[in-house]
Amino acid sequence: MNTVEFIINGKMVRAVRDECIMKIARENGIPIDGLCYSPELESAGGSCRLCLVEVHEKGKMRVVTSCNYPVRDNIEVKTDTPFIKKIKRNIIELLMAKVPESEVIREIAAREGIEKSRYKHIEFDQPLNKCISCGLCTQVCAEIVGVSAISMINRSYEKTAHTPFKKESAVCIGCGACAYICPTHAIEMKDRDNTRVIWGREFVMQRCKECGIPYIPEAQVSWIVETTGKDRNFFEKCPDCR
Repeated sequence: MNTVEFIINGKMVRAVRDECIMKIARENGIPIDGLCYSPELESAGGSCRLCLVEVHEKGKMRVVTSCNYPVRDNIEVKTDTPFIKKIKRNIIELLMAKVPESEVIREIAAREGIEKSRYKHIEFDQPLNKCISCGLCTQVCAEIVGVSAISMINRSYEKTAHTPFKKESAVCIGCGACAYICPTHAIEMKDRDNTRVIWGREFVMQRCKECGIPYIPEAQVSWIVETTGKDRNFFEKCPDCR
């Protein structure tokens, strides 16, 4: 295993080469905020900008997103300099203006001592009023689930995730992966009795034959069976009862 040594906030640490700075920092008790990072998704990271740090190398300094910047030998990382704090404050205020209803953003702002944004919220037709345009939902749908039922639409501050033309997606299987991974809880998913509603579409839930709890959309079961050849009988019981 190829390891490297570098300094982060004055502390010498060792890590596997090419792992991201954020991961190593957190493993060493150094907190770095970040909403768009997921280790399970290769394309994730870099969009929310909350994880910016300074990287010093060979007499030069650059500001990078720590969630996707690989560690190297002999670099020095600084996560809490006055310059980084100033940039981070500005980013938080921009996010506060974009999604003022987001409890997650307000909590981050409170930790940084920010009570109010200097920027004005621009009203527009935003179906997901807590979306920060990180793209995690579209990435998990495409890369992990393999369906690509949603995508990023619009541009600039109106950029958001949605189904094509904001209509019911014929390929959505109702798995809810997008809602689970959303860092600001912007995607609404409601489970009632044997029905799940997400992206404006209703899905019939399959009940476990053992405990009777509705635990998976029938559309998801059909998709898994059709794409993997798995026996449909496998889904008669929920994971807790198997």
